[in-house]
Amino acid sequence: VSQSRYRQFKEIKIPSSNAVVMFARDASASMDEKKVAVVSDMAYWIDTYIRSFYERVERFYVWHDVLAHEVDAKDFYRVRYGGGTKCSSALKLIANQFDNRFPPATWNIYVFYFTDGENYDDDNKQFVELLKKDFPESKVNLVSITQIGSYFYKNSVAEAIEKEIVDSTLGNNVVVTEISQEQLNNEEKRNEAIINAIKDILGSANQASGVG
Repeated sequence: VSQSRYRQFKEIKIPSSNAVVMFARDASASMDEKKVAVVSDMAYWIDTYIRSFYERVERFYVWHDVLAHEVDAKDFYRVRYGGGTKCSSALKLIANQFDNRFPPATWNIYVFYFTDGENYDDDNKQFVELLKKDFPESKVNLVSITQIGSYFYKNSVAEAIEKEIVDSTLGNNVVVTEISQEQLNNEEKRNEAIINAIKDILGSANQASGVG
């Protein structure tokens, strides 16, 4: 069961009214049509919400299996099946953008990562270490990880991150939320789960009530 925490939406007006919304997703073979449809629905509402806070909002899309690639919005949602899974590849590609393209000193940075949690076992540790090293609160407003339709919580990406959250080794800008297999396969539960996941990511129920 997820131990995800509610967050207040973190808007920073100084030093910049610029924001970049970075959407990244696992595109391995286990990410089927239902899971990608959840990504599409969540990304739409998240993007709409954040755009209401800033004068200028850029978007950056990442698709990965064992390697990560920058893609356009169309391919982000269209491409379905890749090979294996190395989730840390997405974080590495995103972090590389901080040096020149989207320096944290002049950009408010929001990262939204979607996966079904099936990752190479040794890569979960790498994923967590990258969060600690390259995505601190001083650089990144928010990093959210949404785990969709995981068959097993044990050894999943969400479990690895939530252990670090419980141990307080990650910043308060990191949040994890989950949509279960049961929710994924029931339309009413699915829609409710999406709304709750977005609220969990962007703030409390009252603060995010206008989303969705």
